[in-house]
Amino acid sequence: MAVWLEVLFVAFFISLPFLYDTLRTFRYHFRLAIFSVLASLTSLLAVFQFKHRSRLIAYFGQQISDLLSIEWCLHGKQNLSSTRPRVAIINYQTDIDTLGLLHLVYCQKMELNIISETNFITLWPFSFFPWLISLALCPIQFFYTNLRLLNFSTAVIDSGPTILLASTLMTNEETIKMALKRKLPVQPIVFSNNYFINKEKHMFEPGRVIISVMPIIETDGLFSNDIPNFSDEVNSKIRAEYDSISKITQLGDYQTPPF
Repeated sequence: MAVWLEVLFVAFFISLPFLYDTLRTFRYHFRLAIFSVLASLTSLLAVFQFKHRSRLIAYFGQQISDLLSIEWCLHGKQNLSSTRPRVAIINYQTDIDTLGLLHLVYCQKMELNIISETNFITLWPFSFFPWLISLALCPIQFFYTNLRLLNFSTAVIDSGPTILLASTLMTNEETIKMALKRKLPVQPIVFSNNYFINKEKHMFEPGRVIISVMPIIETDGLFSNDIPNFSDEVNSKIRAEYDSISKITQLGDYQTPPF
């Protein structure tokens, strides 16, 4: 019995390359399993408090991206260097976007504080890694106000460039209301279409994502009744940028298999 188990075990590992190359469904689940395991192990660093914690997690996040052959192309890097705190408006698509947020930290030579107000619990396909990452990116104690950053202090804002992420459950209009309440500008961060990931088709291939960091948009002089029109203008800019960068990723990029 033990011999047969050893034979099956060896045969399984020998067949892995063939299964990976020929079966898209197997490749989909295999790559998601790799993402899940490595991301969960990396996210354990969020439990500990130490200097440059977010940059270390960002480094390992970049290694996960490299292993999965996900290339992040950053546009508008100069817009990240502003020392002003601001509220980010992001077109979340999948949990893979969390790796893109870590890439923003990874590619910055200076410290960049990304403060999250969400636990990413509603994003597909995994929630454990983004939940801990959202805590890791908060420069606060691990257990604080029910694991959510509801308020941030002046000391946090003055510690360096700060980007505040609104909850993924909030609409752009609600995010703008939050920015107006805190008297902060907004900054759209647009991810191109994750064309290489499709849950219904069981597809998870190598691919490229463009992250476009748009210029900061001021909210000074904005009143509550101006928010709907202002939100529509911001949405139009985000949609135009999304369409533009999504077309680029489809040119000369990785070709996903037709089957």
